[in-house]
Amino acid sequence: MKTPFLWRLQDACDLVGAKLEVIPGAGNAGRITLASGRVRYFHRLHWDLNTLGAAAIALDKDATARVLKPLGYTVPTGRAFSNDGRLTRSIASAYEYAQRLVLPVLLKPNDSSSDQHVNVVYTRAQFYAAAREVFAASAKLLVQRIARGSDCSIVVLDDEVLMASEKTRPYVLGDGRSSIGTLITASRRRQKAAGHAAELRVDDVRIRRHLAHADKTLQTVPNAGQRIELLPCGNLGVGGDVRVVTDVLHPKLRTLTIQLVRDMGLRLASVDLVLSRPSDEPPQRCTVLEVNSAPGLDTHEREPGWSRRRVERVRRILVALDRDL
Repeated sequence: MKTPFLWRLQDACDLVGAKLEVIPGAGNAGRITLASGRVRYFHRLHWDLNTLGAAAIALDKDATARVLKPLGYTVPTGRAFSNDGRLTRSIASAYEYAQRLVLPVLLKPNDSSSDQHVNVVYTRAQFYAAAREVFAASAKLLVQRIARGSDCSIVVLDDEVLMASEKTRPYVLGDGRSSIGTLITASRRRQKAAGHAAELRVDDVRIRRHLAHADKTLQTVPNAGQRIELLPCGNLGVGGDVRVVTDVLHPKLRTLTIQLVRDMGLRLASVDLVLSRPSDEPPQRCTVLEVNSAPGLDTHEREPGWSRRRVERVRRILVALDRDL
């Protein structure tokens, strides 16, 4: 049974005269024979576009920052800590560094592109608990000063922007009657009914931490129309939303991102940024959070033509697979 991704890939292959062969039992993986006769492979979000070395460096957030900073890009102030078998000592060293940055700080795995296990911590107890959670999922813990601004993600393919979106951090709107916990549950039901991912859970400890910092709990009843931010990060998988800004992205931001992907030695990548201005204005302060060499191409857009645009993005990747650089 084909997944939505494979249906879009099949449509794109039909447009360019390519043959798609899906590997049985391998999920979203297979072989594409292009009209030129060239054979290319894909596995989930990975395509035969990026070299192995460049893709591996992009997966390592600390290494990515060390590549970009000498080239003049702004990256978050931070440091990676390894678990060398002495977990308590490793966390203590990381906490000493966090104190120098001054709490709150951001903790996250050094090798993950999702918002799972990403935590903003305000106290020592929260730091130690979150650090243990990260080390259970990753060999390296990244401690960073929080970059302030709006979240933007830009997908680049060769020398063009394939897609750009502004991220909205997950929130609920009060109705004057329901608790925050009830509002989260209702929002999750609506997302599932609409066919959206709904990974945000009312028992997520990160929500309780974030609410506590604002002197709120899951039992708090917000006023009608009051907006309550639930997490300090904005990926779709944790209940955030997006606004597609591909057509209005400022040319200087477009140029900067294309050059950054080129400097990383990649052909296809998404760049997550924190901007001090909206994405349609000239960039003033632009902090590079991470580079993802296997970007997702879907959003929750529901404007007219959204399905056709998704197929078109895949078609452009197929064209790139048949292009020599």
